Amino acid sequence: MQRIKGIKGAIDRSIAEEQARQEQARLKAADTQKASSSEPSASARRSASTSRTRSGSNASTQSPVRRPRPRKASEVKDSNGDGAANPDPAVFEAAFVIDDTDEAATPARVATPLPTDDDTTKKAGKPADTAPTTGEIQSQTNGQQDHDATKSAVAALPASPAELSPEIQAKLRKLEKLEKQYPELLRSYRIAHSRATSIEPFEKALKEHTPLTSIKDTEALVEYLTQVNVKGDMVMQELKRVSVEKDTYKNNADEADKELAALKEEVAALKAEKASSAATKPSEEKAEGQAKDGEDFFSYDTEIPQLQAEVDKKSAEIHTLQTNVQNLKEELALARENSSSLVESLEKTTRELSESKDAVAVKAAVETQLEARKAEIVSLTERLDKSQARVKVLEIQLEKEKEHGAAAAKDNSAKMATYEAQITQLQADLEGAAGDKSSLSKKIARLAAEVDELRRSAAMDEVKIIDLTKKLQSIPPPPTPTTPTPTASEGTHLAPPAAGGGGKKKNKKKKKGGASASTPTALELTPSEADTGDQEAPSSLPASPMLAKNVELQAEVDQLKAELAEKLEQIERIDKKRHTEEELREEIENLRENMMLIGNNHVEAKDKIKALEAEKKALRERIAELEKEFETSAAAAKNNSKLAGEHESLRQEFEDLKTKSSTLQSDLAAAQQLAQARYKDLTDLREVLQKAQPELKSLRLESAALKTTREELNAKSAELRGLEKREKELKMELVRTQRLASDREAEIKSLHDRISTETNTRLRLEDEKRIAGRDLRRSEAEKIELSAREEKTSRELQRIQDESSKLRPRIKELEDEVSRLKKQHEVLSEDAELKKSQYASAQSLLGSMRDQTAEVSIQLKESQAQCESLDEELAETRKMLGERTREAETMRRLLQDVDERAEGKVREMKARMDQAIEERDRLEDESSALARRRARETEDLRQRIRDLEREIKSLATEKDDLEHKEREWRRRREELESVEERADAEINEMRTTVSNLRTTLDASEQQARNAENKNAELRKGLDDYRVRYDKLSKETKALQAKLALSATSAASTSSLGITSASSVRSSIDDSYSIRSGVNGSSTPHPASQDAMYLKTILLQFLEQKDNRLRAQLVPVLGKLLGFEKADEQKWLAAIQHLNRK
Repeated sequence: MQRIKGIKGAIDRSIAEEQARQEQARLKAADTQKASSSEPSASARRSASTSRTRSGSNASTQSPVRRPRPRKASEVKDSNGDGAANPDPAVFEAAFVIDDTDEAATPARVATPLPTDDDTTKKAGKPADTAPTTGEIQSQTNGQQDHDATKSAVAALPASPAELSPEIQAKLRKLEKLEKQYPELLRSYRIAHSRATSIEPFEKALKEHTPLTSIKDTEALVEYLTQVNVKGDMVMQELKRVSVEKDTYKNNADEADKELAALKEEVAALKAEKASSAATKPSEEKAEGQAKDGEDFFSYDTEIPQLQAEVDKKSAEIHTLQTNVQNLKEELALARENSSSLVESLEKTTRELSESKDAVAVKAAVETQLEARKAEIVSLTERLDKSQARVKVLEIQLEKEKEHGAAAAKDNSAKMATYEAQITQLQADLEGAAGDKSSLSKKIARLAAEVDELRRSAAMDEVKIIDLTKKLQSIPPPPTPTTPTPTASEGTHLAPPAAGGGGKKKNKKKKKGGASASTPTALELTPSEADTGDQEAPSSLPASPMLAKNVELQAEVDQLKAELAEKLEQIERIDKKRHTEEELREEIENLRENMMLIGNNHVEAKDKIKALEAEKKALRERIAELEKEFETSAAAAKNNSKLAGEHESLRQEFEDLKTKSSTLQSDLAAAQQLAQARYKDLTDLREVLQKAQPELKSLRLESAALKTTREELNAKSAELRGLEKREKELKMELVRTQRLASDREAEIKSLHDRISTETNTRLRLEDEKRIAGRDLRRSEAEKIELSAREEKTSRELQRIQDESSKLRPRIKELEDEVSRLKKQHEVLSEDAELKKSQYASAQSLLGSMRDQTAEVSIQLKESQAQCESLDEELAETRKMLGERTREAETMRRLLQDVDERAEGKVREMKARMDQAIEERDRLEDESSALARRRARETEDLRQRIRDLEREIKSLATEKDDLEHKEREWRRRREELESVEERADAEINEMRTTVSNLRTTLDASEQQARNAENKNAELRKGLDDYRVRYDKLSKETKALQAKLALSATSAASTSSLGITSASSVRSSIDDSYSIRSGVNGSSTPHPASQDAMYLKTILLQFLEQKDNRLRAQLVPVLGKLLGFEKADEQKWLAAIQHLNRK
């Protein structure tokens, strides 16, 4: 590019020099004409002045291009952009003052009336050389004050435009043009100066409040601001998480309080049972004494001490449980206090973060506090988990003790009440679990929707990032800034030729008449360029509006990336929420297992109720037999009067036994009623549970499998989506790198072609003009610099190709992995559909189970009605027993048999109870094995999740590396595009200059053709003149005596021949006709003939441009004017001097 600018400058300079040379020749011809015409007479001087003014007006209209003088150090400094070290507006205004020394040193272009020697001609030629330099200085450094001074000087001059030199007229025109541009330049400079002065306090504030030191590093400032935003977001997220954990802890504490209240109620019920058992103890002891007297009538009384011991044991265990519950309450209170203190500390840290000025120190403090708080939260959660586990263990122990205490016969009612309460509670828990399950499913769907939305937003962000990168690529890059650093030295080399090129372009346009209005814009900066240039100078930054726009776009890209990272963190939090949902599901499964245990206990109670019902039937049959025997004994008593006394005694004993039996029968009836009602309920519940147990087991297995498969499916789908996204990104990056490589190759080729074409044009123009020696050396240096840049770009291209070749195997691996994951995704999607259908069937089964529980409640009401009817029947049997007291002895034997049978049944029931306990232990072992297996599965899943997280982190690092490389590639591409655009601009300028040169060359060729035509005509006329000269040479001898008279007459007739060049031919014809008339007539006029001949020779001498022809005309003039040898030598020397000029 430097070489192209050098070529353009050389062309402009050669054109300017050629035009200046033509103008000098024109001026010399005018001076010579004035000098030659001033000697004969004053009229000749007037004609010379007329021709001089004409030539001066022609020169003023043509406005020749002046050669620029070497600029001063201040101008070079300003053009390089280093002049902004002194941002004072006075310095800027002083740069526009016209240099009076240069103007005084430059003489006005006023021709001397009569040159005396060679030095005068040399001095007359010097202003033509120095005038362009002065004009260039005035075009670059005019100001408003100098314009006013020049206006006053112009007003002092005479009003006649003929007395103004072309240089002054050019200066006036330039001042008029600068008068319009100077206020805009001054305003833009003041704006830039105000910006530069405002930068210093901003940088000072940056140094005081941030780790940054200046505004040069915009990326560091953007990174710092993003870090501060990320810190605030992290603190807010941590605060939200802690508040959520606080709410969960609060809910857990409320649930623990509820459980404690339930435990207290159970303890109160057990105490009431204990008090009732203590109240019935004396009556039982009395009954025991009577039973001993009555030969152990009923064996239930023997179990009372055992039951009392068990009740004492249970009360001790309840006391220990209460102490444990109290400890757990204290631990929960401590956990609440810790959580509240944690929340307060977090709020305090957020306030400190908002109020603190030093963000780095605050970050360290907040991070340490957050780590400490996290450790405290972890310890509190562990303690809470331990306490909850202990509460669960204690609850299980309490339930076991209750089940163990329910083995007693007298505790069946209380135990059945607890069973019913547990059934209702379990039903409520089942309903709550179903509700939780539905809410969890909704929550899972919502979370999945949120994850999808986050992914869509991430994809949109990626698309937005791509659009922004395309915008960055499409934005024209800024011009290369010039900074004092060594890396920006190329821009410093580029600036002066560009300014020179602008000046040349302006001068070239001035040559065409100065009518173009775009001349000031070629010389001056636009307001935006001046603004940006002045803004760059005080801050020593290579900034421009395009660069600022690029920085803003880059900041927007960074902000979008930060939003993408926040959305990824939200996805991780959602995954954590899913883990909490899994824990809730595990609690639901534990509740279901507890329900199964209670169902087994109900089965055992049902077996006992069946045994009691069988005993009741046997007793009824025995009562019927006793009634029959009583009737037979009554008939026998009537016949046997001897037995009356015995009968009375037996009657008394029967009454005693009756009272005993009434009490026993009342107890037995109540027990039978309760047993019967509960037996029916338990049979129904057993049937329901037996039907529901396999379904529940299958549903549990299916739900567990569904959970695992759903988790795997979610993980796989997330992994698959991430990999698909990663694959798309890598493909896009690969396509982008390939496109960049191809673009750069095409750019290098085009640059090569342009370089070759430009070198050809440069050589051709150098061959045509032959005046660009110094510019050639400069262009060669620029060519070396451009070749170095080309080598640099080729090395960068090679490195980019190597990087793309390294990325290809990784892309292939990712494509294979994506295909494999797609297959897995299809398989998992099929499994998920199957599991969804199974889940729907499970929901329908749960609905049917709810309907069955409603039917069971209805059957329970019916059984209560049946119990009331049985109570009425029992009352009737009591009446019958009161009437049949005569058969007491038989009743004793029968009761003994019943006792024996009851003992056998009790033994059978104990055996059954042992079997049930063994079965319960076996089920507990199976459940513990199942729990261990599930724990192992969860551990495996967690390990897989950790592996996936590690893979995600590795992919994130790879993504960051690729993004960094992409930014590097974009920066390089922008540099190449800036170079290409500058080259295009310079090529366009070259094309315009070449087109202008062509037009000027065409015009010059046309002028040359016209000059050749004129020369041909003049040669013809010269031949004619030579012929006539031969004829007239014969007559000169006769006319030499009349030279004195012809000299006086020539002064009066010379003014007639200088009016125009077209009268030459007519005057020659006239002189020829006069001379022929003189030869042929009888009355000759020798004075008029000699004057006409002398006029013709002088016109030929003055109109002749070829000095050789002029030298040939000198002897003719010498003969006509009577020159001596010295005079002829002087004339020949003057012609040779003109030839050298």
